[in-house]
Amino acid sequence: MLTGYLDEALFVFVTLIALMNPVSTAAVFATLTEGRTDKDQAQIARRASIVAAVTLVAFAFAGEALLGALGVKIGAFKIAGGLLLLKVGFDTVFAQRTHREICETARANAEPASDPSVFPLAIPMITGPGALTASVALVNPTDMHHYRNGVIFVIVALIVIAINYLFMRGAEKLTARVGQTGIDAVSRIVGIVVAAIAVQLVVDGVSSLTRFTMS
Repeated sequence: MLTGYLDEALFVFVTLIALMNPVSTAAVFATLTEGRTDKDQAQIARRASIVAAVTLVAFAFAGEALLGALGVKIGAFKIAGGLLLLKVGFDTVFAQRTHREICETARANAEPASDPSVFPLAIPMITGPGALTASVALVNPTDMHHYRNGVIFVIVALIVIAINYLFMRGAEKLTARVGQTGIDAVSRIVGIVVAAIAVQLVVDGVSSLTRFTMS
């Protein structure tokens, strides 16, 4: 029983850590907060983490009710979400733009004097479309809803967001040590993991719909 919980928690952790990608978040954070005081950077990182946590958890649980209201089976959502994640994975692996260009785009989209904690840090850097899509499937891994799935998801999600917070706080040191080449390399590896998770979601969705049709 305990092993099953740990396996599920590990799967949720790997999925979220790959989709949120703390290394990329740290690089964008360092770009957006360049020149700000350490106190300002701490406040921005804290606000971004709180907004990301609320958004992710709320969407994970509200998504099921929304799908039910639309008459969409969770299996169909898994297939759609898996296909979208597969595109995210491919875009990450085969992206033509370097991470430096992505950071410059994020800086251009944020007003110099504005607070970047909500946009673009919390959304879409930490909780992007991929993480939001996967969250519903992670809370509902089977056709029957179990409260343990929700509890495991919330705990693991908070841990992953806390990791993102720590990476943002150490962003300057991290980007200086890893460098843009290292960040791009990590992003490519993460893209492969996301693609594998996407394929698994599609397989689970097809299996779920097949069981539903046969019953």
